Amino acid sequence: MQNTKKIISVIVCLAMALSMLSAFGVSSSAAYTKTQSLIDRINTTKEVCVTFTAGNTALGSSTDTVAIKGNAIAYDYSTGFLKARVVVRDNTAYAYLPILPFFYVQVNGLGLTSVDVWKLIERASGVTFAVLNYVRSYYETINGVNYYVEEYNDRAQVTSKFCYIGDDLKLLNVTDARTNSVQNTYFESISFNVPDSMVAVPGGFDLTPFLRGLFTAMLAGAIL
Repeated sequence: MQNTKKIISVIVCLAMALSMLSAFGVSSSAAYTKTQSLIDRINTTKEVCVTFTAGNTALGSSTDTVAIKGNAIAYDYSTGFLKARVVVRDNTAYAYLPILPFFYVQVNGLGLTSVDVWKLIERASGVTFAVLNYVRSYYETINGVNYYVEEYNDRAQVTSKFCYIGDDLKLLNVTDARTNSVQNTYFESISFNVPDSMVAVPGGFDLTPFLRGLFTAMLAGAIL
């Protein structure tokens, strides 16, 4: 049970973003910022879709998309050349290629029948609720792009910059003074409208008997 719940926790709390977990911890004493408004909407809606740049692969640049609608989750990984999707709903995970939706692999009995995805998001929010502290807002040019920046810190060594163009979050810049590291997450889009087709169960030929071991290994790799 713990391992299966961890699947959902990883998808929601990390993929939502490896990007947005920091945002969940904005202090309630902060000014009502664009970031606070975005968090409030995430915490009150029942569907959201986030696409962000994950980095580079041997096949080219890649993007990740995480969509949540009701209690169903879809995760897309795309290199531009190839897109793969995992849908988790009704206690089952399905993996397939959107260009070949009639072939799929599934893993049943994840032990998630009683898991409320939105409760997990609220829990993630509560865990870091008092961690981030609003510092100030200003304009800054980063890599040649001029952003409206809302800056937060963890009252210690980590500074998080939520960078906007208009009202759209486009970049999360996190600097850790302890390790001298900088992590940038680039957002292509944040939408509060998820098509039913994105979280739909695929139909067609079930390849699970042939590819179960490969799919299970992929899930395990995502969790560890």
